[in-house]
Amino acid sequence: MRWVVLAFLFLLSVLNYTDKSVLGLAAEPIMTELNLSYDQFGLVGSSFFAAYAVGSIVLGTLTYRFNTKYLLMMIATGWTISLASAYFVETLTHLIILRVVLGFFEGGTLGLCIVHLARWFTSSQRGVAAAIMTSGTTVGTYLAAPLLVKGITNFGWQHTFALLGIASFAWAILFFFMRDEPKQPLIEDVKSLASNKEVPFKHIFKVFINPYVLSILVVGFVSMWITTWVLTWAPTYLTQIVGLEPQRMGLIFAAMGISGTVFAICIGKFTDYLFKKNKSLIKSYDRVLITVLLVGAASYAMTTIVASPVLACLFLGMGLIINTCLLPLNTAIKTLIIPKNLVGSVTGVSLSISSMAGVIGPWITGYLITQAGDNVRSGFNLGVLVIVSLYVVTAIVLVATRKLKITATEKEDARRATEEEQINLDIAPGR
Repeated sequence: MRWVVLAFLFLLSVLNYTDKSVLGLAAEPIMTELNLSYDQFGLVGSSFFAAYAVGSIVLGTLTYRFNTKYLLMMIATGWTISLASAYFVETLTHLIILRVVLGFFEGGTLGLCIVHLARWFTSSQRGVAAAIMTSGTTVGTYLAAPLLVKGITNFGWQHTFALLGIASFAWAILFFFMRDEPKQPLIEDVKSLASNKEVPFKHIFKVFINPYVLSILVVGFVSMWITTWVLTWAPTYLTQIVGLEPQRMGLIFAAMGISGTVFAICIGKFTDYLFKKNKSLIKSYDRVLITVLLVGAASYAMTTIVASPVLACLFLGMGLIINTCLLPLNTAIKTLIIPKNLVGSVTGVSLSISSMAGVIGPWITGYLITQAGDNVRSGFNLGVLVIVSLYVVTAIVLVATRKLKITATEKEDARRATEEEQINLDIAPGR
């Protein structure tokens, strides 16, 4: 049953990022139809992630009290409502409203999925499970591109948006028949993990400001920055800089998606192997994550050095494939270093901050391209150099904080405080 549940979470991730990527793929017809400039279109992408920030906090915090199964069904239904509204879009304002509504309901997706995943897989299984689940983001961003481009070209972007809404509603109906949790409770073999403990909600701030938790937040910020760059600007880069036709661009996206998905799952399997062998986050997830960041930085940097647009495309592809590992590694680590009853809440807050990358990233790239004038490639190169800087800084932060992570033993005081509070309630008059 757990693999069936994982398949549903994978499909939800596919739909989630298909909904995100469809805007970038439909950029040219939307900009033409609504008469939008580059910076106005960047504002549309930014508005989505502004609402995403709010939704991630509100919906992620609900996991502390409510069943994630029904919360997941609720957000999928919200997607349907927002996407079906594409038929009513006639101005820039209408388009922004549509993306704001969609952004709010999509904001809680990752947090809800992380909590639901942790119910079904132990810590030594979450590397590959998180990789499979989050590979749906790669499929939704890249592999769905040819179908989306074909739909946009043949049927129009409004019909394509609406069809994605119908798919989300169908997912919600089918997920209703899944179990909430396993029949038998999971047995963890690494007792020192903070995720094995529960702490009162009032301790969420202490958990959140832990240096290693904050470093993982930085990883999420960088991953979101690059994701929004891909969703908003990568299609335009491939068509206007590299010179690909829309259909060929969709196929290139698909090739990147296949490579990225396979690579991310292999990395997830590798980190599970290292974690089972070493019982150490530093010797498994942390080292792999730092390596991924450094290799990714080098790949992106090369796109600004090579003169050939084709080589720039190849190095960009390498960088995007490497980037597919950031989200699953980040997701798996969160489920291990945060007390299990606060994973959804902390993830929601961290996503709201990370989504600021989605708010400012697309606009900054659009601004740089606009300022570059006729030299559009120069504007794109400046945007890529920002990505390189973020990768390097993140690797440094991880090295500096990796020995400061939360452990279960460090939470014993909180556990005892909780037990004392319960005893006080039990002996209170009237009980």
